[in-house]
Amino acid sequence: MSEVIADGEEVVFDGDVPTDPNHVYELLMGALSENGRAVVKFIVDGVDTVASGDTPSTYDKIEVFSLSHDELTLRLIIESMNHLSTAEKEFEAYIRNILSVAWSDVFQRMNEFITKVQPFADLLDNLSPYAQTYNPPWKESLEKVTREQAESLGVILTSFQQGNPSSLSDELSINFLPVFKRARKLFSENIIPFLQEKVKVA
Repeated sequence: MSEVIADGEEVVFDGDVPTDPNHVYELLMGALSENGRAVVKFIVDGVDTVASGDTPSTYDKIEVFSLSHDELTLRLIIESMNHLSTAEKEFEAYIRNILSVAWSDVFQRMNEFITKVQPFADLLDNLSPYAQTYNPPWKESLEKVTREQAESLGVILTSFQQGNPSSLSDELSINFLPVFKRARKLFSENIIPFLQEKVKVA
């Protein structure tokens, strides 16, 4: 008989145990989501289908592992912040070079710059659903930083498109870098401690 284990406990279904792993996944996702949790591993007969992206049509044993939305969000933030640990110095170096090297060199490094900015933009975007759902005390501050960051990125991309190094330099130094610093401060002083406390209490 097929067996489903979620976070170390056998799952009891209303009626017969579903035979399709996809159906099991949908049912558990719904039940866990109602309890503020998300599936992080869905192991079907020893294979993690979340990682592989390939779910078989039958199973003998399914093991499900979940994390609270608080813990999942905290992990995402810490991983992203670690990835961004050197970004501030790199942005500062980039700003210094804009007006001192040939524009063609600056332009060629545009993709490199966007690649460095993307994790920061993604982090803010990925945190928005959590803030909308749980309405934490730092929600408005996050929304403000997210809005300012998006506006600044728009000006930066326009400066690149127009081939305008002085506009790019001004936007990066006057707006983008201060927003980036404020966001890091918000994460370290408000968001991360808030989530750590929530995870600890849970």
